[in-house]
Amino acid sequence: MRNFIGEDFQHAAGTAAATTELPKLNQRRVPASLPFTVRLARTTHHLEKAVTVRTAAYAKRLPLIAASLEQPETEDAFPDSIILLAESKETLTPLGTLRITTNAHSPTEFERELALPPRFQGSSIAHVSRLGVVGGRAGNQVKLALFKALYRYALATQIEWIMATGIPPRDRDYFKLQFEEVFLERGLVALPSSRGIPARLLAFNVRTAEQRWRETDHPLYDFMCIKIHDDIRIFDSVSGAWATGRAKGAKVARTVPAALTFDVPVI
Repeated sequence: MRNFIGEDFQHAAGTAAATTELPKLNQRRVPASLPFTVRLARTTHHLEKAVTVRTAAYAKRLPLIAASLEQPETEDAFPDSIILLAESKETLTPLGTLRITTNAHSPTEFERELALPPRFQGSSIAHVSRLGVVGGRAGNQVKLALFKALYRYALATQIEWIMATGIPPRDRDYFKLQFEEVFLERGLVALPSSRGIPARLLAFNVRTAEQRWRETDHPLYDFMCIKIHDDIRIFDSVSGAWATGRAKGAKVARTVPAALTFDVPVI
């Protein structure tokens, strides 16, 4: 298992896009099937599956952290947290997970612990953490699908910035996805989410992503913006409460706005 975007993401993107040329802006969007689904964890059983993947992923790379991840974390039940879960269609085996915590109602950990540069202050932010996927060929595609689900969720809820910490050398994988470093001169930071391990704070501009990918012929453009993946099922339950297991009195996640302000298709 892996707990990072992965050095093979470009290969996975190329596979997902087959061998065709990168699509033009006005190319017709086409459906594409995945061998797994990505959806929101909405029951305690879903959460247990996510924790299983999360623990196994960290056990391989960061065993000291893995020992503390065998049970759901307090952050999993925050009103502004959602958990994505990828499952095999055939076996329902969990294949990947990540957690998204927004600052819709309270500051993210990054805002509480750090003085962010002015361009991030007052912005809507999604803090991404606890990413874990299975290894091997399937894992590469799962990584891309989780990232697309994250991107689509950020678009739909009008998130301006996606932020994550990358522990070197895995921070390079985020740079490949066009994340940028928040503190160019400060360098590494130590945060509770990384259990004090020095990491690089990285940010992804959601509003400009489609244009940047298109203009740079990025290998992710076809997968992220052209292909329609009905197996990424985050919007059919984005406004629903968990069946069981959420913190008592927790607020329901924000519903998807009827009209989006971004000139980017949500597919």
